[in-house]
Amino acid sequence: MTASVIERFRELVVDESDPFYFDHPLDHVPGMLLFSGLLELAVRADGLRAGGRRPGRVVAGLDFTRFCELDRGTTLSCRPVPGPNRAWAVSARQAGREVCGGSIAFTDTDPAAPGGAPAAAVPARRAPARLVHRNRPENILVGEPVRRGRAVVEAAVLQPEGERSPFRGPVEIVEAGRQFATMLEHEEHGRPLDAALLWVMLRIDIPYQVRRDVPLLLRWPVARLSGRRSHCAAKLADASTGADLGSLTYEAYAVDPEQYARTRAR
Repeated sequence: MTASVIERFRELVVDESDPFYFDHPLDHVPGMLLFSGLLELAVRADGLRAGGRRPGRVVAGLDFTRFCELDRGTTLSCRPVPGPNRAWAVSARQAGREVCGGSIAFTDTDPAAPGGAPAAAVPARRAPARLVHRNRPENILVGEPVRRGRAVVEAAVLQPEGERSPFRGPVEIVEAGRQFATMLEHEEHGRPLDAALLWVMLRIDIPYQVRRDVPLLLRWPVARLSGRRSHCAAKLADASTGADLGSLTYEAYAVDPEQYARTRAR
């Protein structure tokens, strides 16, 4: 199949009444919605290129270069990366300018992860909403953090209330990781609760699907960073076996309300 046949373009659907992506009022399109839209586009195109084979794993790297505005259309594009692979160059653009771009790749199988010791119990209580920048309790996907000595902080990955699908998908796992990284900014790095975190980078290497009966946790090796730019490199693990399932890395700029207002006024 030629590349021109499987190139894909579509307009991003932005529904401000969506209780997940617009958990609270926003003045821009959230990064999670951009990731979800680009992932969905790549999955559909990959289904043609791979003859319908389901992805086993997803590896993605996205950079968020400017605010994606609510009052403008957003065009998503997906083009195959040449070669014997399942990799896609993806982009989201407004008025000809890229707001998010990078790559999404898939593998046929999810190889077995090396085993380890089962994790010690972590609380199943949902993290406080203010620490993960969510308003609706049903959208809080991480538990309260637990510090293991001086080296590691862990939190359980929780189930969305009312979710009936048998698998967790990439969007759910990435949002859990984003909440974990946000919580660490406040709890570990001392960011004020009114600080906004402007997402600038996402890197993931995770299973495409994880059964809901597999208990998951996020693990962060404690690392201190100075300055306004935050960086969180977390591991995804099977809490029952200790197996390493993947990695999620986030970078963001932390700004106070006044700095945020100045940024939006530019």
